[in-house]
Amino acid sequence: SSGINAEWPLRPGGKRKLSTPKNPDVMSLETPSNDQTLDKDYKGMGVVYVGHIPNHFQEKEMRQFFGQFGDILKLRISRSKKTANSKGYSFILYENEEVAKIVANTMNDYILCGRLLKCQYIPMSRVHKDTFKGASRPFKKIDWQGRAKVERNRVKTTEEHQKSIKRLLKKEKERRRKIAALGIDYDFAGYAAVAPKPRTKTTFADEEEMEVAEMEVA
Repeated sequence: SSGINAEWPLRPGGKRKLSTPKNPDVMSLETPSNDQTLDKDYKGMGVVYVGHIPNHFQEKEMRQFFGQFGDILKLRISRSKKTANSKGYSFILYENEEVAKIVANTMNDYILCGRLLKCQYIPMSRVHKDTFKGASRPFKKIDWQGRAKVERNRVKTTEEHQKSIKRLLKKEKERRRKIAALGIDYDFAGYAAVAPKPRTKTTFADEEEMEVAEMEVA
């Protein structure tokens, strides 16, 4: 779509709030209540939605570019929680409502670094209260691949190792069953031949029990 309808309620991440009516096959838009918007605490200020942001435009570049129009109180770029990459749109809170309107009208359809920006003024009565949640906190990229590597290379406990063996044997058994169902006569040693057997604990009887057993034998 070319932009966001100002009459629709916005939630963090640019998602519209949906309500499910009695008929489950129909979805309708619901207007947020006053306690879910920024209308009370941010009167006189203005919010601008900016879409189609260039990939290399981060918070610093956004503040430098859009700060030319007026003072920016808050700015939040929507990002992926997995990769921390920008989703290509953001919300900017200006100190003055009129400045926000000017930015939306001026920068809409403006070509920036080969991208056609889509800007729209959003009334405070339509801005969700959590839109700028965490905007002042720098986004920390989590190394999910590194975490997975550490977890994969971690030394497994005996119980975890036994579970892994059972899982492999179960898969191999299912594979053998499928091969036999196809009418293929194919026998292979597989993992079952080399899989370590679970250790069994050997318990010894007490000395008194041993003496009683010897007396019974005698």
